[in-house]
Amino acid sequence: MMEIVKQTSKYKIGVIALLCSAFITAISQVFYANRVQGIHPFLFTGISFFVTALFFQFVAFKQKQTYYWSEARRPLLLLNGASILAFMGFYFALKYIEPAIVSALEMGIGPLFIVLMMLFQKQSARTSQWLIAIGTFIACLFLIIAVLTGGTGVALEFSRYTILGLVASVLCGIGAVLCSIYSKQLSEVGWTSSMILSKRYIGIIIVSFMFTYDLIIPYFQENISWILVVTVFGVMLPMYLLQKGIQFTSVFIVMMSLCFIPVFTFIFQLFDSRISFSIVTLIGIVLLFVLGTLSVLDDSKTSE
Repeated sequence: MMEIVKQTSKYKIGVIALLCSAFITAISQVFYANRVQGIHPFLFTGISFFVTALFFQFVAFKQKQTYYWSEARRPLLLLNGASILAFMGFYFALKYIEPAIVSALEMGIGPLFIVLMMLFQKQSARTSQWLIAIGTFIACLFLIIAVLTGGTGVALEFSRYTILGLVASVLCGIGAVLCSIYSKQLSEVGWTSSMILSKRYIGIIIVSFMFTYDLIIPYFQENISWILVVTVFGVMLPMYLLQKGIQFTSVFIVMMSLCFIPVFTFIFQLFDSRISFSIVTLIGIVLLFVLGTLSVLDDSKTSE
């Protein structure tokens, strides 16, 4: 009985951590999207994730936990690859696509990808999971059409960067699913959240520096204040909360509960003068919010 109560308590902590992560992430996304318009999109990722990795490496060192490398090498390598897709794809897309839509596409692709993976692995998916996943996918298609037809809150001229932004949004959705899976695998072999966060960004740092090695120092000197603030409150804190959510809940609930991010992002982006109100974007966001809520309720019932 005590074990059931303990598991239920952990589940609730995980859900709360995910919602807090979504709220903070939305604020940082809107702010970053505004600041990145005149610079290379990977400048911030290189600096920010380097600082983040150093911080969590320090925390992991203080914890004096044992790294189980023999069982962790493969999921850690795959996690780094998935992180490149998830984060670099996301920050690239923010430069060219409305923030709320980037978030929506990332979260909408995830649930369907999870269900397809379950089928590929010969695992059964509940009817409710199929309905929610297909619904979010349709909502994402609605938003993609809105971007291509100019119906969003950002005035865009159709170009190859628009297509690249949409492709990057989809890739980061797939990457986010894989990140959740491989992070959970590392947790299951004894890695703490800090241990995982100290090692999962190595690939991002290397690739970012390859693209921006000649721009980093002058850019960092001119923008050190806001970079550090966004790194601490927009990257470190939400990533730690997300890691806790991954640890205490299922992969499906992680991906679907993150559908709250587009809702929060849509609200906060209204304060950005660069972005105007779009009823089309609002409709797509509301659809994803409803489906995200249904997924939380559905997964909550099966976890009881």
